Amino acid sequence: MTDLTFTPLAEIAYLSGKFKAGKTYTGVIYSSAKELECFVGNDVSIHTYMTAIHNPRSVIYTEDISAPPYHGLNCKTYYGTVCSSFVSYALGIVPRYWANDFPLSDVMREVDYTNPDSLCVADVLWRKGHVAMITDIEKNKDNRVLNVEISENAGSTCKRYYKSWNEFCGLMTSSFEKVFRYTELYKNLDYISYPEFVAVKGETPLNFVYNNDLCTSKGDKACYIENEDVVVNVLREYDLLEVYKDEKLVYEIEANGNQDVTLSGLEYGDYKARVVYTVSDTTGAGSHMSKKTCSDFTNWIVVDVNVVADRSQNRIYFSSANATPQCVRYCDIHGNGGSLTTSNRHVLSQEEKQQGYIDVLPDEIRRDFPYVRVNFATDYGRVINIPINWFE
Repeated sequence: MTDLTFTPLAEIAYLSGKFKAGKTYTGVIYSSAKELECFVGNDVSIHTYMTAIHNPRSVIYTEDISAPPYHGLNCKTYYGTVCSSFVSYALGIVPRYWANDFPLSDVMREVDYTNPDSLCVADVLWRKGHVAMITDIEKNKDNRVLNVEISENAGSTCKRYYKSWNEFCGLMTSSFEKVFRYTELYKNLDYISYPEFVAVKGETPLNFVYNNDLCTSKGDKACYIENEDVVVNVLREYDLLEVYKDEKLVYEIEANGNQDVTLSGLEYGDYKARVVYTVSDTTGAGSHMSKKTCSDFTNWIVVDVNVVADRSQNRIYFSSANATPQCVRYCDIHGNGGSLTTSNRHVLSQEEKQQGYIDVLPDEIRRDFPYVRVNFATDYGRVINIPINWFE
């Protein structure tokens, strides 16, 4: 996430400025996506994020979630990451932490950062409202710490930089308060590599060929929920758009002129689409013929999401035919909520996932965090239900 490079096809706003079209930048964009739960790495794959940036009519360019009809706070772009989601992604913490969860979590242990021998790679630097992490420690032949590499997301993109030991101590004094170690790091066994976009140490870079013919507005392999419109951006002249559901052709749509096709009311399932177009075939004899050819597919999933807040029974019901419920959160309209160790976030046990509901304790949902949101996981990423106000 710190080494990923991208070249915007149009301006992209970030909190204090704009990324310019045609200029190459490094690092995943800083933007809080908590209203939509679209944090890169946590909810949205690198593949989806990069294909969205490559699509000039994607939500990256067309949606400003800091403005109506959204209620965004500390955000600009539809996809992005913040300091805590960045560190959570790196450590494999699911569901992700907010910055102030780290000192409250019972799986975090405080480390004496004044002793260089006590620090390890993956230790978390913390202050109220912000986190970063140690991603490398350089030592000399006498095993003394020379430099500490820090990775963090702040300002415009994710980045990493080195500090000498003295500089590191100064940074801790001026910018951070404590260092924590994630004691369950050994459980983080899942790793998805993306060598087609960025190859880390030990990986062989792969050449990725973007689909320049069409893409959904959210990117390739994107997630939608039922009753949400799916917009397919067609980036070339075409004759026919073919839409497949679960490998079966379900729609053939003729070109409509504006090259954007909105698909409404799609039932849950795995979808893909491609365009059929005519090309001119010139033979060596000088004759001209036309033939039909097809583009590559763009892919997406429509997720069955069912959430009911039943105040009469003090229960929240949840189910899905093609996704796995992960956690229940109570938040405000912006997506702000309480910390991990309070009742504002409830990680579902296997038993609760199977029974399909949780019991809500009296006064557990506060009026300042009235919205019920359930996270569901799919093969392509994570989605949430349309938030439900418990008190309405």
